[in-house]
Order: sequence, then C-alpha cells, then structure tokens
Amino acid sequence: MRIGLTFNLKPPGAVGDRYEEFDSEETIQALERAIQANGHETVRLGWGEEMLGALERESVDGVFNLAEGVGGRGRESQVPAVLEMYGVPCTASSALSVGLTLDKSLAKRVARAAGIATAPFCVAPAISPVTAAAIGGATRLRFPLFCKPCSEGSSMGITASSFCPDETALRNAVDHLSQYGPVLVEEFLPGDEYTVGIIDGEPVGVMQVSSRKQEENFIYSLEAKRDYLNRVDYRAFRSEAVEAVAMAVWRAFDLRDVARVDIRRDRDGVPNFVEVNPLPGMNPITGDLIILATRLGWKYDDIIGRVVQSAIRRWSACAS
Repeated sequence: MRIGLTFNLKPPGAVGDRYEEFDSEETIQALERAIQANGHETVRLGWGEEMLGALERESVDGVFNLAEGVGGRGRESQVPAVLEMYGVPCTASSALSVGLTLDKSLAKRVARAAGIATAPFCVAPAISPVTAAAIGGATRLRFPLFCKPCSEGSSMGITASSFCPDETALRNAVDHLSQYGPVLVEEFLPGDEYTVGIIDGEPVGVMQVSSRKQEENFIYSLEAKRDYLNRVDYRAFRSEAVEAVAMAVWRAFDLRDVARVDIRRDRDGVPNFVEVNPLPGMNPITGDLIILATRLGWKYDDIIGRVVQSAIRRWSACAS
C-alpha cells in the first residue's frame, strides 16, 4: 500500500516547550524505514497547507497520522477530520476521540462516567493574576494537589512546582500555568506511576516510571523526561489489574489501532486513570510506548507494522 505520513516537525533551533509535541526528523525517518520494511511505500504529507497540496498531487491508500496540529483544544483533531472529509483513512483514533482525550478535564469526565477511577479534580480558568474565585473549587479538594495545563501534551508546563502542598503553592502554580490556558487541578496520586501501551486492541504491557534518585513525590515532568537517563527508572512487566484499567479507557473512548494510557495509584493503592494519548510518540529512542514495547522484546519495525496492520484491517472492513 501507499501510506502517507502526516506530522508536525520541530523547527530548527527550537527552544523551550512550545514545540515539545512536534516530531523530530529522526522520528519521521525511522517511521518511514519501518513502514517500508513492512512492505509499503511512504509519502510525506506534512501538515496544513503542505498536506492539502500533497493530497491533491499524491495518491495514497491511507495515512499514518502523527500530526499534533496548531491552535486550541481541537488541534489534534484537525488532520483526522480533514482526512475524513477527503475520504482518506488514517491510523489511530477518530477526530472525536482524539479531541476528547486532548482536553484532560473532559477525558476525566468521560472516564468517571464509565466507572473508571480518577482523582477528584476541578478546572481553574486562565486568569492572571489568579483570583480567589479562580481556585475556589480547588481549595475544596484534599491537599496535596497537582496542577497541569488542561489541553497540552508531552508534559508541557509540568514541573516540580506542579506539586502543591498548600494554597500558596497552588496559587503560584495556577498563575504560572495559566499561560497555557485553563488549568486542571486534581488531588495528587501518591502511589506508583505506570504507562500502558495498547496496539490493535491488546495491551502490550505496563511500564512503571519511577525516580532513579529516590525523589520524594516524584513527578514524570518535562524536566525529568529531558534528563531521563539520569533521573528516570523504567520497569516493564505485565499486570492484569493495571492493564484492565487501560483497556477500560480504550473502550470508553472508542480508541483505535494504538494508544498509551497513563495510570497512577491513589492513597489506597487503587489504579487511577490519569490521561490517555491516542497519538503516542514514535521516536525510536525516547518514545514511552517504544521504550515499553522494546523492553518486552518488540522490535521497532514490528511495533509500527502492527499498528499499520491494525489500521489496514479496519480500513478494509469499512470499504467492504
């Protein structure tokens, strides 16, 4: 098959976290090689006007979608929605599912409605300086609390200051994070943290993420991810209980082909849904899904091949 690739590339010399979700040239090259190794031809489509022009020029049987998009809460839905309009099938989840998962407060509401445990939370509107009204709902939660942008990925905005032991820290965190938009404030989950990979509707396994330096109240922050060789320990294994939570999330959001679900245990040891990424990073070295799968014996080409196979089977069923 002829597979198009949709993506947003990090611009040369990018600093800060503005382009943290965008992909590197290394990732796109690795993805191309893997798809080709599975017997398919690849065509770079990119994103935005470049993608639209390429779709007019090029004939593709389907698309492997990694595009994060640009804009607000619906940015990750842009490419799957446009491809649906063009009648071109793509890997991963629908525009609706992707949009729901990007907004973490909506995702937690959907999970809670499906009976999936998730930490109590509220949303502080993007107001600076922070007013008492903006954090009123948060102060009714049990400290310590944890703050993060409602609609960002790749740990953008999440630092050690996201952990809030008291109202002063909460005020400072919300004030800082308001630059990203509304802020999700939730009760801090003090237990073990996991990420679960799912491919073709089946769990790949569980990866526990912990501090290599035994940091108290460890947070898998942007700082930790960038220094993962020194600060993070990864342990991959199988766990029926943790995988069951991830699969409940997969079903609740009607996800497709591939996803990564983040889970953390609460004060009582119960696995809680944190968030889900239906467009998980595919960097062959640093992608969490890739780290997990390769530690359980998968090869990169097999990971990508399984995602493509899942999508092609689904595309064929829809066409028949």
